[in-house]
Amino acid sequence: MAQLKRSGQFVAPGDRLGVIEEFTPGRGTYVNDGVIYAQTTGHALLDRENKKISVFQRTRIPSIPRQGHVVIAQVQNVQDKLATLKILKNANFKKPFTAILHVSFVSKYFVDSLHEAFRPGDIVLAEVIGDKNLPYQLTTARRDLGVLQAYCSICGSVLVLQRKRLVCEGCGNFERRKTSENYGKVN
Repeated sequence: MAQLKRSGQFVAPGDRLGVIEEFTPGRGTYVNDGVIYAQTTGHALLDRENKKISVFQRTRIPSIPRQGHVVIAQVQNVQDKLATLKILKNANFKKPFTAILHVSFVSKYFVDSLHEAFRPGDIVLAEVIGDKNLPYQLTTARRDLGVLQAYCSICGSVLVLQRKRLVCEGCGNFERRKTSENYGKVN
């Protein structure tokens, strides 16, 4: 079977590049029924010496949250069993993403209401546990995950962690949160 694409030629996903009898599939390719196809948009690269065919990608894949990513998010809304968060950044996210956090994924210990753990405006370190359906699903059940920075519900000042309690230096208010072991270390 003759090769259908030559080295340097622009290819799109699904373009036929060759067959596995002639070439080994390389990066940016996939095989279906013994035929090698382009998986990404780019330029076909034929390595005749090593009998390998690859695609040099010419488009960027958008950076989006994936399962296992640890992200920084801001709490938007808190209800008894569900909180809505805006994922602010991780790696190279260009825009914020919406996520939810269910009360059962807040801590390894029982939490009756999310109002005990989070308040709107809190900055949270969380892990993405679900990326198949939108919005993304998050967890803060690990010790290193939780609130990184919290604000007083009365005056809006930043809360300071003192002896495992959050204290407002402005008005003296005490509040509870599910804090990260890295609380206060926000850039």
